[in-house]
Amino acid sequence: MLSPQHIAPELAQRALEVKHQPIHLPNCSAAGVEVLLRRDDILPGGNKFYKLHFNLLAARESGCDTLVSMGGAHSNHLHALGIAAQEQGFKLRVLVRGYAHMAITPTLADLKAAGAIIEFVGHSEYRELCQAGYIRLNPNEYFLPEGGANAHGEEGARYIGWAIEQHFGTGVSDVVMAAGTGSTLKGVTQGLNGCAGALGVSVLKGAAGSSLYRNGCGHQPGWKMLWGFCGKGYGRPLAAPMLAFWREFEYNNGVLIDPVYTLKMLWALNQLARLGYWRQGARIVAVHTGGLQGRRGFKQQPETTINNTAALCAV
Repeated sequence: MLSPQHIAPELAQRALEVKHQPIHLPNCSAAGVEVLLRRDDILPGGNKFYKLHFNLLAARESGCDTLVSMGGAHSNHLHALGIAAQEQGFKLRVLVRGYAHMAITPTLADLKAAGAIIEFVGHSEYRELCQAGYIRLNPNEYFLPEGGANAHGEEGARYIGWAIEQHFGTGVSDVVMAAGTGSTLKGVTQGLNGCAGALGVSVLKGAAGSSLYRNGCGHQPGWKMLWGFCGKGYGRPLAAPMLAFWREFEYNNGVLIDPVYTLKMLWALNQLARLGYWRQGARIVAVHTGGLQGRRGFKQQPETTINNTAALCAV
């Protein structure tokens, strides 16, 4: 298997530099399960940093000067893409699920500031576009699907798994991460190359609608998708126990997390340990995929003692 070092050495180096921070989760500690938090949130865009890398290279190589993508009004993908497009000299057109009369979110304000053209798409039409997997493009435009969920996105996400394998070899039981489209999970699994299992915690409600990305669902060789830990659903208000867990996690570990992805993943990890999912002495790597910018638009807040406003605005 060709080492990623021979493909994109700069991306491999950034992936290797990410720290794995020991964290405290009550049920994991009680069960004798060690949890290390992979801090990909420190990279601009979190996991999107990896998923955009090869997409932007492909856009450049194809001679396109305009990037086109789609997502919600708080989309981490669109936010990261907006900053990357501005930095690399691309124009940007984004299709946003919603309506023009709705309030501008902090994410959309940042996209406007980055020079993006924003086109609102009604919910039913947006669903149809996702299902079709295609939108009409001009000759100078390069399309990135929602979440960067394509082969180039997977190729970038592979470096997360590869870096974990380089750090720990076979010394990790499972790598756990939140999953929306599932493309990061699939790429990480490929990078792990069998050295550890990969668990995706779906942040969407119900297995049938778990992923807009056509990579299957449930269980595939090397990875599993788990449901039932999303609370009331994607971006929905948190029940009191999950809100309390959010507050206590940040207080105990000194790490900011987002309520839509990483919180749900850590909640699942803690609950699985209580159920005896892992043996005593197991070591788990939990991937912090970032997404802190989206936290600005979430009505509930954990009233944490951490004061790091700059981190919430970082891509």
